[in-house]
Amino acid sequence: MRVRVVALALLFATPLRAQNGSANEVLTGAVRAYRDLDFDAAARLLRRALSPPLATGLDDSGRARALTYLGAAEHYRGRQDSAIAVFQRLVVLAPSDRPDTLIFPPEITRLYDEVHAKLSVGVPLRIAVNARDRLRFRPPPPPAALQVPPAAPRVEASQGIEREITASAAGQVLNVRGVTALGFFGSMRLRRLELDVRYAEGQRRALVEGAIALRFLATPWLSVQVGPHARRFDTPFGAERWVTWRVGGRGDVAIAGTGVRGHVMLWRALGLEVNVPPGAGSARGGEVGLTIDLGPRPFWFALAYGIDQAQVRDAARRETVETLTLTVGLRRL
Repeated sequence: MRVRVVALALLFATPLRAQNGSANEVLTGAVRAYRDLDFDAAARLLRRALSPPLATGLDDSGRARALTYLGAAEHYRGRQDSAIAVFQRLVVLAPSDRPDTLIFPPEITRLYDEVHAKLSVGVPLRIAVNARDRLRFRPPPPPAALQVPPAAPRVEASQGIEREITASAAGQVLNVRGVTALGFFGSMRLRRLELDVRYAEGQRRALVEGAIALRFLATPWLSVQVGPHARRFDTPFGAERWVTWRVGGRGDVAIAGTGVRGHVMLWRALGLEVNVPPGAGSARGGEVGLTIDLGPRPFWFALAYGIDQAQVRDAARRETVETLTLTVGLRRL
């Protein structure tokens, strides 16, 4: 009799361990997709991990972790109502599990704090007894936005790559030293890599400027970039040409939801070549800006102010250039 009991226990324990392992594997894959900025895939995997039968393989801490990443993923997908609903579930499940500020940016923790403050007044909780006779909090029914969609059909690898590539184009108005130039800005992004190209030219070529930047998005709010930048402008002594290879970092932060964002960028030139003696030097600069996204519409606007400082090697001559850039763009071509 004892042998039969042990055999039955082992028989039931094996699928439970396999189920728990598969749930953790799905959660690990979702976190990896989130860190790769593939928020659609992350949300899909997280919803799968939080739905039966995988949900039974997660303990309360695992569910809280999954809900935290799901709320952040929904926020970056532009689904604010779903993000709020997910954080409501998180507050009810684990009121003290605030998103880690070392992993999630201030806009995520701020959204969570707002949800937590609204629910802290008093949320009706229903207490149920599970199969193991343990008391556990059961959150109120989630809104329709949180219902788990059916599993997405498989797509070919080539189609997946096409969906991961996003592009945008914009027109620009650039003002440097009182000279206005019209141009364009183009961007193409694949996962964490983004290629930016811009060019502007003023009347009678009084100002010509072009740049190429390869950006790596380390996090949704921090990126580093490197690339050449060239500028030609007229002076009382003739035309000057400055070519720099710039390396810098950029930080983005949400100001009002996902529609209004600000950024700060600092850069330094790896090398400076000019057409005036001695022909080389150093340069550095920075930029602050504001971007307004019109929600479901594909248009966005940006205004940026920058300062560039350049100095010719072994000479007292310095150049300080202030730039003002207005950009009107079209998202997701």
